Amino acid sequence: MIDTVALGPTLEFTKAMQPKSFEGIAPLPRATLSEQVAKRLAARITAGDWQPGEKLPSEAELCRAFNVGRSSLREALTSLAFIGLIRVRAGGGSYVADQPSAYFTSAWLSRGLLTNAKALYEFVEARLILEAELAALCAQRITPEELAGMERLVDRMAESVNDADEFRKHDLSFHLSIGNAAKNEVLNNILKGVREQMMDLISKSLLLKEGMEQAVAQHLKILESFRQHSPARAREAMAGHLKSFQRGYKVLLQEQ
Repeated sequence: MIDTVALGPTLEFTKAMQPKSFEGIAPLPRATLSEQVAKRLAARITAGDWQPGEKLPSEAELCRAFNVGRSSLREALTSLAFIGLIRVRAGGGSYVADQPSAYFTSAWLSRGLLTNAKALYEFVEARLILEAELAALCAQRITPEELAGMERLVDRMAESVNDADEFRKHDLSFHLSIGNAAKNEVLNNILKGVREQMMDLISKSLLLKEGMEQAVAQHLKILESFRQHSPARAREAMAGHLKSFQRGYKVLLQEQ
């Protein structure tokens, strides 16, 4: 005869071991080291730990404080420079922007479809994938005349780093000319739609001279890949360019 009393605790233990439902629990985001550093620095700056115009600690000090390498730190500083929170001077360190709070008190989510963080992340991701592949196609199909036109646009960008409106106009023309030179009307029309939705954020990413100067340097790398007719290098150069903006957008959203 089975001892039913003895089975009681065993049954209770078995029930306790049944897997629980995880419905409604979202996975934790996997932020890179540079994103974590950028987020923490942004929080310290907006909290007033460093005042507008004040120089940040040296790279060596920040690396020790965050326990990260120079490459991760520099990626973080680049992100903050792109969104206008700091200014990076070549050989002169990093400084808090004169009015950093202005960039964080405004509504950063753009109009139209960009009404929440998820939508913005998806548009940024779509732009990166789309423009990287269009750059690869462009490297294969670009004509000498089209290349010469892009070179003139980058020259004009370099000449207008003190005029944000003029710079943005040439920057837009450069990216759209890549879409045209790729010679795929479907992808080109998608590019125009994605950029139209993101235009407000793209413009705000180029508020500072430092951000514009870095964009010029990145565009020069893209141009060189076109001269070499190298799809792989074009894809890599465009992805590197857009990832700088992507990191900046992530910091902005984390500060909302």
